[in-house]
Amino acid sequence: MKKIMLFVFALLLIAGVCYADHVPTAVDAKNEPAVWTADVYNGSATAIASGTIAQWDFETSDSVTSSDNDDMCPWVITADASSDIWTAGVVPYGKDIAAYSPGAIIIRGPAYVLEHSTPPVVNNICGSHTNGTVTTDAASANTTSLGICIDASPTGWTGYSIVYIDPTQEAD
Repeated sequence: MKKIMLFVFALLLIAGVCYADHVPTAVDAKNEPAVWTADVYNGSATAIASGTIAQWDFETSDSVTSSDNDDMCPWVITADASSDIWTAGVVPYGKDIAAYSPGAIIIRGPAYVLEHSTPPVVNNICGSHTNGTVTTDAASANTTSLGICIDASPTGWTGYSIVYIDPTQEAD
């Protein structure tokens, strides 16, 4: 009996590690989008609203369990620079991340993203504006595009664009 319990415990432990970040293993491709998410921590004094672009904040991440992990934990803040090299992903619609709290961001797949006053252009690469909203990408050296605009200002979603999230660094 002890061996069976140990085996079950080992399986649960392995499953927990395998799905630490959330990459779907099976998706109803006809009816549901495939969205990859990552667990993050908002280390800032301000909540990150749903639909907002987040950027990595490794510099201020401080692990309380080991100083060896300082500056390596997946902390995020609201994107504060145009097409910033540290663009991480988007906070899912309806899932704000409170200040100093854990949450999740979409790192790949379609998402509703808050628009800047100049929304992105459909079928074009888009990036972050200085306030965490999406706009046409300011491609240049050492920037990151957020993804590709699927639909700018879709019907019933005033102030949002649908973007296929896939942060990509641009080196040249």
